Order: sequence, then C-alpha cells, then structure tokens
Amino acid sequence: MKNALAYEWVRVRSLRSTWLLLVGAGVLQFASGLYWGLKRDLGDLDAFVSAFGLVDRLGAVLVAAVGITAFGLDHQHGTLATTRLVLRSPARIVTARALVTAGLGLLTGVLMVVLTAAGVLTGGGVLPADAGAAGRAVGAVLLLTVLSGLAGVALGGLLRHTGLAVGVFAVWTFVAETSLATLADVPMTTLPFGGTALFAVTGSVVFAVLAVAGLGATAFTLARRAG
Repeated sequence: MKNALAYEWVRVRSLRSTWLLLVGAGVLQFASGLYWGLKRDLGDLDAFVSAFGLVDRLGAVLVAAVGITAFGLDHQHGTLATTRLVLRSPARIVTARALVTAGLGLLTGVLMVVLTAAGVLTGGGVLPADAGAAGRAVGAVLLLTVLSGLAGVALGGLLRHTGLAVGVFAVWTFVAETSLATLADVPMTTLPFGGTALFAVTGSVVFAVLAVAGLGATAFTLARRAG
C-alpha cells in the first residue's frame, strides 16, 4: 500500500491542475474574508463565519474536481493501463487515490480557513469571539472538502469523463439540492452536500455513506473491466 500511495502522490502532484484548483479555492476564500472584513454594518453577523456560505461550496467543488481528475484524466488519456500494470489491484488503486485526495482535501480546507481569517483581518475585521460558532464553521469546511474529494474520486471512476463528472457534481450541489429543499421541502440538513456544509450530522453521514459506496462501486467496476 505504501508504494501505491507514493505512486498516486507523484501522479497528482505532477498535474498543474491540482495546484491551480486548490489554490483557487484558497483565493476565493481570502476574497470572501476580505469582503466581509471590510463591512462595518454587520449587526449580529460575524465576518469570519459569514465569509464561508456559498464560497466554501465553490471551494469544495474545486476539490471534487481534483478527485475527479484522478480517474477522469486516466480514462481520457489512456493511461489507466499503466496504473493497473504498476498497482495491479483495483482496490489498491481506488484506496490510494481516495487517501491522497482526502489528504489534499483536508489541506485545502485548512488553507481555506486560514486565508478566510487572513482576509477578514486584512479588511479590518475581527475574528469571532464565539468559539462555538467559529468551530462549527471550520469543522464544516474541513469535512466538506474531504468528503467532496472522495466523492470526486468515485464520480471520476464511475463516469470516466472529467467534464461530465464535474458537471454532475456541480449540478447536484447548486441545482438539485436547492430544488429538493425549496420545491420538495426536504430539510437541507439531511441533504449530503448542503447538510455537510451546515455541519449537520444527518447530511454528513449521508454524504460519507454515498462517498464510500461510490468508491466501492468504482473498485468493483474497475475490477470487472480489468477482467
């Protein structure tokens, strides 16, 4: 497994898109923190917590795109055969990609939190005095980026096309879940992406279960195609 992780780390770090997407997520959060830090009429709102919202969802989509490219680019460029030759086991391939992507997702989440705080302070704002609210916001970002990365790996492996998988993830995130919440009265806290963004237990569990099931399905289909 150690060799599989090393192989995957070399692959992912050699892609310029990896760093562009992850840095992009951080830049978006800095800009959002700066915007809220510059506001002087917040009332009861907190600049740090308010700076997440929609922007952290955009950052999570960028992290998901990193996970999607783990398989999407392999399929598009025909390099999956090389990966199979080196790592052999489909389960090892999927596990290595999931672990590396989850690590990058966690790193990106931390970067997003730090740059949000930096943006707020740069704008002249102050960090929250309510540690509970700030902690929930930070926890939501970290969980969202990790699970989005895992879901991205699964989608990339199942759909085998980078653009299609990113589109499906984005449509579900910004259209389908919003429609379910507003038109079908489904509580946002129970939806996988939206619930995780709100740090709701139900939504987070659903997202985790879907991500793990998707990764299992990816390993299964990869083994079938290899056979």
